[in-house]
Amino acid sequence: MFVPLNSQLTENHPMVSVSLVTFNHEKFIAQAIESVLLQEVDFSYEIIIGEDFSSDKTREIVIEYQKQYPDIIRLILPEENLGYYGQKIFVQTLQACRGKYIALLDGDDYWTTPNKLQQQVDFLDNHPECTICFHDVTTIFEDKVGLSRRYNDFEPQEFSELENLLKSNFIPTCSTLYRRGLFDEFPEWYCDTVCGDWVLHVLNARHGKIGYINQSLAVYRVHSNGLFSSMRKIQQLKEAIKCYKLLNEYLNFEYNYIIKSEQIYRYLTCLSIYQQERNLAKQQKYRNKLIRNLVKYPLITCTAIIKFIKRSIINRLTVVRWRIKKQRLKLLTHEYSSN
Repeated sequence: MFVPLNSQLTENHPMVSVSLVTFNHEKFIAQAIESVLLQEVDFSYEIIIGEDFSSDKTREIVIEYQKQYPDIIRLILPEENLGYYGQKIFVQTLQACRGKYIALLDGDDYWTTPNKLQQQVDFLDNHPECTICFHDVTTIFEDKVGLSRRYNDFEPQEFSELENLLKSNFIPTCSTLYRRGLFDEFPEWYCDTVCGDWVLHVLNARHGKIGYINQSLAVYRVHSNGLFSSMRKIQQLKEAIKCYKLLNEYLNFEYNYIIKSEQIYRYLTCLSIYQQERNLAKQQKYRNKLIRNLVKYPLITCTAIIKFIKRSIINRLTVVRWRIKKQRLKLLTHEYSSN
């Protein structure tokens, strides 16, 4: 349960609490912490680091930083790994936050500009109708040096609502700033899902709009030890389907059309993957799911099928354009080297 927010900020209630959760991030955690300490702001902030009993030197590193910055950094150091996809340490870290606003950061990501927090606080101060503010993020790949891309394949709207968020999680965790105290407690099933950040955004978005700053102010790092990014695509889809089912019940089926459509879309994607893998048993399983939904929700299922076809065409065109662009770069490089 969240600590109730006082109307008057005191020394014990900074403007912003930065929730930084980490596990086995000894290669990255110093960069994450430094990126927060480099923020140039006109308000007070604290850093709450939840260190989930790493097997490397992550804990030693965060303890050393806390000794250097005892007035800014507070640590949560469980005596064993709390498990549950890192959601338990995430919840404990959030519950320790005292600020009016909470910023999120994982120990393997980092912020890239010193005015990131100031921009987001100013945005929420100027837009009381918004409960969440996020920004663009650059995705980098540890196993592909020099390769980077935007986090989203599309440009988010300046202002979005819960309905938009239920269609896909377009909010990078490391870009999030939200108002603390919007709901009393997490659902009982919260720690059983991998998609904890998305569920948190949904809980907050029930109380207001989502604001977007069209600037890349952070880096999301994809690496082999990342909790979600290291999963196979099929496992990511299954986790999303599971989360949709839990959210639909939690929201009393108020957004059933959107949620069922997205579930069915992911059934189609799973079927497509199993067709490529020639897994006949799994193909039949997802065909049966689709048939049952077609009988029970014919309109929703048809909507999902049309969406799947459209996205498949767009994805193929994107791959073709990328290959053409890559080929042109090769030709230009060859011509340049020849001259």
